[in-house]
Amino acid sequence: MPELQSVTRMEGQLSEEISPPLPLSTLRLLVPPVRLLSAAIWQTLQHKTVADYGMLEEFVSVVTDIVPELLSTRQRTQLLLGLRAQLVLELCHFEATADLELVQPHLDRVQRLVEAWPVDAGAANTEVPHSTFVDQIKSLLKNADEREHFYQKVFPEQFGPTYDDTLQTLMWKLLSRLEQIIPLQTFQQVASTFVDVSSVLGECMDSVSQCEGLKTLLQYHKDLSLLEHNGKPLLLLTPFKTCGFIWVDL
Repeated sequence: MPELQSVTRMEGQLSEEISPPLPLSTLRLLVPPVRLLSAAIWQTLQHKTVADYGMLEEFVSVVTDIVPELLSTRQRTQLLLGLRAQLVLELCHFEATADLELVQPHLDRVQRLVEAWPVDAGAANTEVPHSTFVDQIKSLLKNADEREHFYQKVFPEQFGPTYDDTLQTLMWKLLSRLEQIIPLQTFQQVASTFVDVSSVLGECMDSVSQCEGLKTLLQYHKDLSLLEHNGKPLLLLTPFKTCGFIWVDL
């Protein structure tokens, strides 16, 4: 997908310019929770942290259950299957976790997704991805030599870069669409949603005043040139005794 390639190149350029990472306590002040979670999910895929793919699958399942329009049913099932399959393959790759009892719950999940594919895809004659996956995994777990051959010869070809790119493309589409339906809002827009402003103010002040994250955040973004409004004078609404307000040119 050209858009995904463009985003990846842009991320590479930005990563060279960004200062050292911010702690999570500061990021929670800077970024809305859903967008912070989306960023963590994207980085998990970028870094191929397969051990966490179960959480990614859970996220995809939850948000697409609530908003099915984020992905087509075919794309949704393909992404869920792909994430779970990668997790299973990661477990089977290492002797310590290559155990059927440990892997079986994941295989059950894969089997349910495979069985639901014709319905979700909307076409009974559509080829089902991973249709033999469960049987193949069980066979690998029984035979160490077969498992070694699989990871040396088969895995790089069937589950290599192309497979990873497909997962990233589908996840990119999901996260981008999710971002579109939950746009960032100004403080005026957020203020219009309050029911009890006193409780919001009190709770927010408690969390901010006791958090070192605010100090880190403001120091990190302290660029006073932004206050100059591109060289234009800054107009502030200022109280004038008891006669109301006047505009003051600073």
